[in-house]
Amino acid sequence: MEIRHLRYFIAVAELRNFTKAAEASFVAQSALSQQISRLEHELGAPLFVRGKRGAELTPAGELLLPHARRLVADEAWARAEMRSYLGLEKGRLTVGLIQSMSSIDVVGAVAEFSSRHPGIELRIASQTTDEMIEAVRQGALDLAVVGIGPDEVPDGLESRPLAVDPLVGVACEKLADGLAAPVSVADLLGRGRLIQFAAGSGIRKHVDAAVRRAGLEVSSPFELTQVSDMLLFAVFGLGVTIVPRTLDVRSATQLAEAGRPYVVLDLTDPLAVHPVTVVFERARLSVSADEFVGLLSDAVASAGN
Repeated sequence: MEIRHLRYFIAVAELRNFTKAAEASFVAQSALSQQISRLEHELGAPLFVRGKRGAELTPAGELLLPHARRLVADEAWARAEMRSYLGLEKGRLTVGLIQSMSSIDVVGAVAEFSSRHPGIELRIASQTTDEMIEAVRQGALDLAVVGIGPDEVPDGLESRPLAVDPLVGVACEKLADGLAAPVSVADLLGRGRLIQFAAGSGIRKHVDAAVRRAGLEVSSPFELTQVSDMLLFAVFGLGVTIVPRTLDVRSATQLAEAGRPYVVLDLTDPLAVHPVTVVFERARLSVSADEFVGLLSDAVASAGN
């Protein structure tokens, strides 16, 4: 089984078309088809069902795809590490960061790493927690700071907890009239529609859990990708929202500019928190990635002093 065969296989699997896969791989379609046939022969199972609608993965193909992606990523990582070791290039570190990084100075860790290692190409990606965890599993990210707790880390990944931020309710003064902190999730949601974060985010998971503990089922008409937008919707009276306390503090200046009075309410639910954790795969953790994890740990220690 050759890496190039796996690359061709992944291209066809993702594009669902042999012609497009050949073009993307810069090979003739006949050559690509021949290599896929060799791979199928070697594995002893068909990988695609070829038809008028294109190429669809067989069950065997579905099984192979995540392993193929992993092997290709491992090969690329090994080549990059060897080139770095031999001095042919200075290396690359790809880090995933959630929007809600709590009280930990992750940006400071990024700046410190860049200062110490100006020759390493540092790439930052920002996606949902679910997307970044999968990217770490597939090797597309070296590590990721995500919105889950250590008990939620998938099998095969390691983690270090960075912070745990309490969730708070935010509402305009009109909707919050008569409420006294701490307030229950049920009482808060009784004042307006829930303004939610997009599905797949760490905040969304933990807010949903708090809503379930309150015995409620909520269908939100507002699912936003920016916490700042969620808070603005709330202060303009379009509903109520639940966010990590640190994010509300960081957004205070922007909210003040909106010129609308609002209220921040602690919640009675002690489990309503937003944990922040760095996840990685130990076997694939490069020296540069390991140092970055160390800088995050230093940031945690500094925040506690």
